[in-house]
Amino acid sequence: MSFQLHVWGSAFGLDSIDAECLAAIAAFRHILHSDDWSLIASNDTSLSPDHTLPALFHHDTWISGYRNIIAYLIQHTTSHRKPLADKDLTPQQEADLLAYSSYLDTRGSGLIALSLYASPNAWVELTRPAYSALLPFPLTWTVPTSIRAAAIEKAESLGLGYLAAEAEADEAAAKGGAETTSTGFLRLREQLGPRRSMQPEQTAAIRFQQLADDFFTTLDDLRGSRKFLLGTPDPSSLDFLAYGYLALMRVQTPYPILARSLMANGRPSIQFLQAMEAESQGYVLPWQEPKPRGLPRTMGIFADGAIENIAGAGENWRRWRRGGIKSNEEEEAQTPTGILLAVGGAAAGLAAAVGTAVLFRGLAPFGASTHRFEAPKEERGLYRFGEIGAMLDGLPIFEQPPTASSTRRVDLIIDSEPTLVYC
Repeated sequence: MSFQLHVWGSAFGLDSIDAECLAAIAAFRHILHSDDWSLIASNDTSLSPDHTLPALFHHDTWISGYRNIIAYLIQHTTSHRKPLADKDLTPQQEADLLAYSSYLDTRGSGLIALSLYASPNAWVELTRPAYSALLPFPLTWTVPTSIRAAAIEKAESLGLGYLAAEAEADEAAAKGGAETTSTGFLRLREQLGPRRSMQPEQTAAIRFQQLADDFFTTLDDLRGSRKFLLGTPDPSSLDFLAYGYLALMRVQTPYPILARSLMANGRPSIQFLQAMEAESQGYVLPWQEPKPRGLPRTMGIFADGAIENIAGAGENWRRWRRGGIKSNEEEEAQTPTGILLAVGGAAAGLAAAVGTAVLFRGLAPFGASTHRFEAPKEERGLYRFGEIGAMLDGLPIFEQPPTASSTRRVDLIIDSEPTLVYC
């Protein structure tokens, strides 16, 4: 049975929107022939038990996460297209591989989270539309927001997670109505100085630039003049992981601080990225269409994502669903009664939301012409002249003269006997 690699789909001109998925694709492309594996853009984290992508399915077994997939691939590959250097590393190289892989997973993912997710402009203009193109309705309402929330937590580790909070506060202030003073006059808007008039990304540009330069300088020092990062004749799993992160860092965002720092002065990091891209030229990826989710599965994923967003119950629900809740004092799974009560309280609201969503999808687009069908009515009087005639018909000056059908018959008797007149 061939290897099935499930990943997030293409975006920004790259094979995937996720750094680890890009790394896994690049590693498979290097190690295996195209007939030995299939690439599936399932965009479904619920396929694997760990609820993460990339995920590898092989011999009825799911393996998720880039490092676990590479370790599994090394053990179960009998023939390869090109060798991977992980088998022949020295103890020092193995230590460097672990250290720098952790550095990419923390600092590199934090920078990407800040550039593509926490940045309000990049999220609205680039990242959110990319996920909307990958996901079916109504998952576009829940999945991207949970992914962004997780990314903002990574950005907070760099001390710059406040960007999203500032943007939301500015947006709420812009949507609010005009304020008035106690005397009823409009309150004049506060004069904005240079600091207050800048976008959140611009206020954090100096700090962001420093973090980006430090990150790329670290990779530059590691590579030096060598072709691969660890100085091996063949690429290692670290090289493919670095490729995945660097490829996303090169994406041109509305404020491309990260991309400009990467491509500045021909630094070794951009040369490494170009060399890794040249390694994959001429290889045709074995893309395969994912299996349809079906409406029940899609709505189940939507309900799961909606429950995770419930304040006070979402985190517990996520932990219980993935293996039970453990107390701090006793390492035993607790009965999730409290969680189910909270979920039950939200079930009615969730059903109403789903029904509203379905109804909204069935409505005609806003601004579309509407048609009314009414039985014909007998028009009399001024009603024959439309709405204007209907308004005038009720005025006293436009009262209609009585018709023949509405008058009563009156008989008049006139004396016709002649009368004599004397002069």
